[in-house]
Amino acid sequence: MFKAALVDMDGFLINSEHLYLEANKIYFRKFDFDFTEELHRQGTGKKFNKWITTVFPTDKSGEEILKERNLVFMDLVQQKLELLDGARDLLIMLHKNFKTALVTSTERSYVDVVFEKTKIGEHFDALVTGDMVSHGKPDPECYLIAAQKLGVSSEECVVFEDAPSGILAGKNAGMKVIAVPSPYVKGDETFRKADVVVDTLREITMEKIIK
Repeated sequence: MFKAALVDMDGFLINSEHLYLEANKIYFRKFDFDFTEELHRQGTGKKFNKWITTVFPTDKSGEEILKERNLVFMDLVQQKLELLDGARDLLIMLHKNFKTALVTSTERSYVDVVFEKTKIGEHFDALVTGDMVSHGKPDPECYLIAAQKLGVSSEECVVFEDAPSGILAGKNAGMKVIAVPSPYVKGDETFRKADVVVDTLREITMEKIIK
């Protein structure tokens, strides 16, 4: 019997993956470095500040690059952030039937901006952000904390994800995982480990969640 829905944010509910790619293109253009869609695919789910220095020749630290890139990203968020098709309807359905938690690797300050722009905060009973955990996805810590906050066991949770690292985090936590693959990582073999895989948010039904 499932009692809780644990929902990822970036790339699952909002169009942030597209905005991250656009921000990277804009930021690296000033160094005459072409940040391609293939590079974006390679970096998806990895710690950006550690990964970027392996593909971009620079004297800057990964932390410095991340900080500067994020200024570009947040500017785009203010202009272009929006919910993905079906996101609000899905959240309404989940909150009506389950305890709900937003579980994201990003920081609380960014989540606050997203909540302000999309008004989806009302659909969640609990919130787990990147600054609340010691280990990022695919470590299960974030989802285990969410279950604890909601007062449910792992077996009573369904995780909703779009990326391989999130799927592994959910499975490592002993939870059911429903995946809607981000276009940037579609075809990754990790999606075979998800319990249910659909192409769009609108294909997620109560039947698929509870069966």
